[in-house]
Amino acid sequence: MVTTSYLYHALGLIHHLLLRTEFRGGAVYYHVARKREERFCACCGAPWWEVVLAGAFTRVFRAIPVGRRPQFVVLHGHEQRCRRCGSTLREPIDFAKGKRRRLRAFDRFAVDMCGIAPIKQVARFLGVGWDLVKDLFKQHLENKLLRRKLGPVRYIAVDEFSIRKRHQYMTVVLDLETGQILHAHEGRDAQALIPFLEKLKRRGAKLQAVAMDMSPAYLQAVRAVFPDLDIVHDPYHVVALANRAIDETRRDMYRDLKGQEQKVIKGSRFLLLRALDKLGPTSISRLTDLMEVNLPLYQAYLLKKDLRMFWNSPNPWAAEVFLNSWIRQASALGNKYFAKLADTLDSHRPGLLAYFKHRITTGPLEGLNNKIKVLKRQAYGFRDNEYFKLRLYFLHDSIPAFAG
Repeated sequence: MVTTSYLYHALGLIHHLLLRTEFRGGAVYYHVARKREERFCACCGAPWWEVVLAGAFTRVFRAIPVGRRPQFVVLHGHEQRCRRCGSTLREPIDFAKGKRRRLRAFDRFAVDMCGIAPIKQVARFLGVGWDLVKDLFKQHLENKLLRRKLGPVRYIAVDEFSIRKRHQYMTVVLDLETGQILHAHEGRDAQALIPFLEKLKRRGAKLQAVAMDMSPAYLQAVRAVFPDLDIVHDPYHVVALANRAIDETRRDMYRDLKGQEQKVIKGSRFLLLRALDKLGPTSISRLTDLMEVNLPLYQAYLLKKDLRMFWNSPNPWAAEVFLNSWIRQASALGNKYFAKLADTLDSHRPGLLAYFKHRITTGPLEGLNNKIKVLKRQAYGFRDNEYFKLRLYFLHDSIPAFAG
């Protein structure tokens, strides 16, 4: 009775009777047959008393292992002739899908194991091929993705990350409220984003704002589908533009100066790019020397430092006053790189001020990029790009230590 209960509850053989148990080659074989009162016609559904046995067949199915001991189910099935409809068919097999030689319980167990261990180790433990486990898990993720609802999505972040060398990128969209990756597509142009935005619109998503950098391609994509949607430009990317401007300034000055002044500037790149509150006493001393030798470069550094304070403004009106002042100072500095940056910020003014309405950034997505890199590194790359995307869609509820 214990073995029968195990077959019912663990292996899902609820309509079958255990004939005998066989131990062969270190494996366990359960010989089963369908109960008479559970028989029915696979064609018309006639009950067992309308069915006549008209032949026999045997099929072997892989079951869940117990420890390191493999288990199999040997089905002693029958051909059935129906008196009602006249058809002769094999009895239905409800514990396996289609023509698979595995129990449904085995497939579910393999999928559950993929949540806590790499696919390679799951396949080795179950005694099956790596590609079989991967296909099972991929199908599970596809079915799970179909059930995901996009209607409640309100705030998203858009960014790109490198997937291969030679400037190959993938566009990623993150739900900022749930932390789920909603979309991943090769490329970083408008066409990598527009189809997903159109899907959001069809699903009735009540988008309120999207956080992104100042990429013209992403701006074009959002405006093409949601003309009135608020776009919030991320502080990280804006400060990165300022860092680039001061780095270009430093390079030009280094080429133009000579002697002691050039020596002071040499090796100051990371000193100028780092925030003032993160500098130690030695670095602050070097920054003071730099200020004394080259005032224009120090003024550019102060402008970059002041730009960080923009996002600390108490309200949109104070932020607009601060932005106007900063743009005037940058334009009057006489520095072509900061003048260009001032024009850029002026043209993206609505996206900068929108931060104070929605308070969203691409920060969570930037942090998720590290998890994506770990996923790629632990899997030694993904040959199946669609499977890689599916793993991204459920990266928020996976265990990073076992990427697959």
